Amino acid sequence: MNIFISRPTSLPKAFEAAYTEFHAFLKEEGIVPRRLGSTDTPYGSPLQGVIDLMGECQGAIILGYPQIEMFQHVRRSTIIKVDPAMMFPTPWNQIEGALAYGAKVPVLVVAHPEVHGGIFDHGVTGNYVLSLDLSTLRWHEALAFQQVYSQWKKLLQIPR
Repeated sequence: MNIFISRPTSLPKAFEAAYTEFHAFLKEEGIVPRRLGSTDTPYGSPLQGVIDLMGECQGAIILGYPQIEMFQHVRRSTIIKVDPAMMFPTPWNQIEGALAYGAKVPVLVVAHPEVHGGIFDHGVTGNYVLSLDLSTLRWHEALAFQQVYSQWKKLLQIPR
């Protein structure tokens, strides 16, 4: 079963090692993880590549890794310092997540703590947003993940 994985193309080593464990877990589960820039290379634009790849997948997992840290912002001409820094995912998580919802495939959303915005904000999609330390090896073995994962996996079996 093909599952689209939304995550940045490159990650810091701590995150990459944990993702490698998660990738192996998915394969043991009979899932074929598909990612643009890793398992698939588009002929045309990256956006069209995501659209095409999403059409070949029965579900999607959106992984929110911290990509951008904001230490200050401007509001009404005033600089506001942010402590601790606000963390944001790659903008591609938002694009790929929206395309997955548009394709009406089951979507599982997991965010590293303190990653916010769009698809990672609670209540935006109607689905649960799981917050787990994605740098922890075998984070996918956590009870919270296993519970949400098993519910999501059941949705993959429902004809659409």
